[in-house]
Amino acid sequence: MSATSTGASCGVVLGIVVVLLLQQFGYLDLTNLTNALIDLGLGIVVGGVLGGVIGWALGKRYLRTHPDDAPA
Repeated sequence: MSATSTGASCGVVLGIVVVLLLQQFGYLDLTNLTNALIDLGLGIVVGGVLGGVIGWALGKRYLRTHPDDAPA
């Protein structure tokens, strides 16, 4: 797996966790199915994009500092 896909998958999980934590703290109301799916979907998308960008940047930095580990 690449750093980008690893970061994106971690971001998706963290996005779901953040939405559920916000619901537990009372900032979101997930009692309505439509609103709950929209909030979870937004958390998944935002978390995945942010995690993917961070993973991509860290992967580029790692390959720059460790040129011997570059894939053939």
